[in-house]
Amino acid sequence: MNIKNILSLIKKHKSSLSAALGIAVLICISIQFFSHFGTNRRSFEYPLAGSKRNKTEVRYLASKPVQGKVCQYVDELVLGPSFYRGRPLFTLGTRVEYCFQRDKTLYVGLSKEAALQGNGAVPCDKGAAMLKKNIKKNFTGIKSIELFIDGNFIAD
Repeated sequence: MNIKNILSLIKKHKSSLSAALGIAVLICISIQFFSHFGTNRRSFEYPLAGSKRNKTEVRYLASKPVQGKVCQYVDELVLGPSFYRGRPLFTLGTRVEYCFQRDKTLYVGLSKEAALQGNGAVPCDKGAAMLKKNIKKNFTGIKSIELFIDGNFIAD
């Protein structure tokens, strides 16, 4: 088949090809829309290694998690970034021991590994500040965050 034959074939079946292309585009848009159905879009900001800048990562989290939306977000935040050159806020292995909200205050308790600075993690005070910033950005109803590491209160 040469190019002239292909062009004449396209001219003959222009309407059916347009319909098929339109259906394909509609299917792609539907897949994109429904793939995130039942999830909440959350942003996570992490520092970049070798830079003073931060990078924002977007994750889609379950809309009705067992532990609650805020606690699920804190768990994900402590896990660290998934992008290249992203630095975790706390040393890898840090666990969220408790997370609960009273009125407009969130209480978060982290394991003792959070006080260590290893595996490329940022300093503890910067990690705590970024944790608070991320939570307040994603949950505007939270006005203050009380952070505890190994049972010890971490002041701003």
